Amino acid sequence: MRLGGNISPIPYYPGKETLWIGMGTARPTVDENEGIVHPLAEGAEAYYTYEAGDSVTFRLPGGQAMLLRELRIRPRVPKWNVAVGSLWFDMSGGQLVRAAYRMAVPMNIMEVAEEDDSTEFNDVPALVKPLIFPMTAQVSAIGVEYGLFEGRFWLPRVQVLEGSARVGMIRSPFKLQQKFEYSDVNAGAPLPPIVRAPADTARPGMRVGMNIGGQSATQRDSAREARRRRCDDTGNRVYTQRSRDTVNLVRVTMPCDSTKLATSPDLPPSIYSEGDEVFDSAEIDALVAQALSMGAQAGFAPQLPTVELDQPRYNRVEGLSMGVRAEQVLGAGYTVRGAARIGVADREPNVELTGARSDLRRTLSLTLYNRLVSAGDWGNPLSLGRSINAFVFGRDEGYYYRASGIELGSAPDAATGWSTYWSLFAEQERSAVPRTTFSLARASFGTQFDTNLVAQRGLYAGGRTRVTHTRGLDPLGLRLFSDGRVEAARGDSGGYGRVALDLTATRGIGRGAAALTLAAGTSAGTLPAQRFWFLGGSQTVRGQVPGTQFGNAFWLARAEVAPTDGAVRPTVFADFGWAGDRTRFRDVGRPMSGVGVGASILDGLLRLDVARGIYPRAGFRVESYVEARF
Repeated sequence: MRLGGNISPIPYYPGKETLWIGMGTARPTVDENEGIVHPLAEGAEAYYTYEAGDSVTFRLPGGQAMLLRELRIRPRVPKWNVAVGSLWFDMSGGQLVRAAYRMAVPMNIMEVAEEDDSTEFNDVPALVKPLIFPMTAQVSAIGVEYGLFEGRFWLPRVQVLEGSARVGMIRSPFKLQQKFEYSDVNAGAPLPPIVRAPADTARPGMRVGMNIGGQSATQRDSAREARRRRCDDTGNRVYTQRSRDTVNLVRVTMPCDSTKLATSPDLPPSIYSEGDEVFDSAEIDALVAQALSMGAQAGFAPQLPTVELDQPRYNRVEGLSMGVRAEQVLGAGYTVRGAARIGVADREPNVELTGARSDLRRTLSLTLYNRLVSAGDWGNPLSLGRSINAFVFGRDEGYYYRASGIELGSAPDAATGWSTYWSLFAEQERSAVPRTTFSLARASFGTQFDTNLVAQRGLYAGGRTRVTHTRGLDPLGLRLFSDGRVEAARGDSGGYGRVALDLTATRGIGRGAAALTLAAGTSAGTLPAQRFWFLGGSQTVRGQVPGTQFGNAFWLARAEVAPTDGAVRPTVFADFGWAGDRTRFRDVGRPMSGVGVGASILDGLLRLDVARGIYPRAGFRVESYVEARF
């Protein structure tokens, strides 16, 4: 692996790709084997349709008029390696001056890999595949802005890429921003040639990974000494390197004093600093909204469906539940999905059929379903991690009911700073009767599952909305998380409403960090039992049995302290909470409580807690779960 030219991009050189697809030298013809199909390459008309869009005219200070025209590109077939968007050109010279585009559909990494090698994933065990699939990546927005210099030269000013990736249950958004500033622009005056010195041909220290691993201590010392010797009288080290995919040489001047380099005013502030964005979100949103609306889509061209195993799950209602899912991309942003599963204990089919439309930033969906639903507001008892806990330890923290109906919803494709979810539903709700008592803990120690709730049967119609917000990136600084939820529905026995808000703050303290969560919720009307809040267990008050307290109102407080370094971090925590009738919100008596210690592995990917309940249940309780926040 080579460090150097690929870290600091060169904003312009003759032949450079101006659209920022591929980021190297522009390719004159389409080569689908190289990945993304360039919409302006020779032969691209087989992959794209083109439409003239808007135009803009502006005048320079000298009176010259500049005409910009928009070209809208639309793929003929929805594939991951074709783009949909808007390109703007200067009509006087044909230069690209602005672009906003995205890829037509997400990339299914498994499918793409198997196109090159059909045996790529044959060595992955069948039981592991549901853990790592689906494996997808999507680019939801790319923006390119050029600036006009000296009234003649269009040079890149900002470039931004946004997207997300998913591997099984792990989801991660990503963003790349680049900003270029020019002290002056050379307009034809000769520049001194850049000559590659012999010492530059084998620049020690610029190869990492396996190369460094193969060096002896003597070789590394010699490399460091060679770099020190190259420092000139001004305290700088000057070397040349080749730009990626081109014959261009680049001269680099770097201070030999690393502390001087670290404090240089030419470097940007920390990535965690407020206001470090290349440009504010309003400009990004305006750029995307104009060119990448829901109507900007590839053509309607149904693709072959894909079928995969769904993640297995285990709970006291279904027992072991296995399922499959299928998906077909139709084009024009539309996708149909189907999922079916059945438990060996209750043998009631769970079926969902969804029609959706997405612009890779937000998805609108309509779903018909018969599903098993968890009544809790925290965690996901139907996830694979909680299922393992239920099967091995006999700890099923879910309170379940059955729902059959229809739902219209909207959700972001990847969570951002502000994320809004909403849905309208009409469904028939009923009790889900537990059908199994088996767990390894019961077979060994006689551990029993807790009882399930008895749902109030009826037809309910209403709506739900959820707004989440995150602020702060620095794990050692102040970070804030909020999660607000509102729900209203009307059933056979009348209407109800419920509202809840969770607020979490984390802050670095020395070599450690502390976290505090405060949450509360209340309701109006008569809540059916399946819409109560249930407190107790790993997600609320640790050390207490799930459902120790429940009701139509609640409050909750959780505090935690842990070091910030290490793949395995010890933690100390204390939890307090109450749930009951909203008329007793100010007269709760002694609240539920529990304290304990735990271990967070890989930043919460796996969590193990040993909690001691204080009130009302006094005793120890061991919890293990995945996808913990801390």
